[in-house]
Amino acid sequence: MGNERLSGKTAIISGGASGIGAASAKRFVEEGARVVIGDIDLAKSEALAAELGPNALAAELDVREPEHWQSAFERASALGDVTTLVNSAGVSIPGSIEDIDLDQFRATLSINLDGVFLGCKHAGAAMKAASGGSIINVGSTLGVRSGAIFPAYSSSKGAVRMLSRSIALHCAAQGYDIRVNTLLPGAIHTEMVEGYIAAGKQAGQSRDQVIQGFASVHPMNRLGTATETANAIVFLASDESSFTTGADLPVDGGYLA
Repeated sequence: MGNERLSGKTAIISGGASGIGAASAKRFVEEGARVVIGDIDLAKSEALAAELGPNALAAELDVREPEHWQSAFERASALGDVTTLVNSAGVSIPGSIEDIDLDQFRATLSINLDGVFLGCKHAGAAMKAASGGSIINVGSTLGVRSGAIFPAYSSSKGAVRMLSRSIALHCAAQGYDIRVNTLLPGAIHTEMVEGYIAAGKQAGQSRDQVIQGFASVHPMNRLGTATETANAIVFLASDESSFTTGADLPVDGGYLA
């Protein structure tokens, strides 16, 4: 690693203080990028930025708030023109259609879908004014192949796929050098999965049983790591993917195969 495949690039990463977002921030800096770590938890963002050094800045970013996005892009101007956006912020509230209520459903869509829309809206304007760029939206395999207890999460992530394709087609038709792709992680061992593990333990399962339950639906029979997912994001952010737009990239141990 550390071949500086992202040298000269400036990225904003939402949900950048934990999970896939934090792993991406670390990999981006290793690869020579400058990064704004946007997260609703500013203290956690600041701690990670301090760890990563002068090429990382923190920004408070509630992805549901347009003014937070504006502030994050203004913050990024201290590092250079924004070339890359990673929409990684997300939430999952499990519950079947009988169990989940409207407020929970709307809360999921407001973060997972509205937040991506706002990020793409701001990034598109910034990249159009500059020299193009790459937008990577973190979707999910559950946006392709749903589950009984994920009506809200699956709805939001399925919509992210279609939103990404629409924006990619628009940018291509307008001649903007802006690529938009969707990453489809399987079960990745992050804080979100830890929440499912805790719920499983409360329901009487052991930690190992819950983890193996997740692992067993992936042909590779294990959970993925945040770094494995971040490596794919580095590819989509790099010039190596210069002819890739409107695509889905699974990082799922064969789950969608």
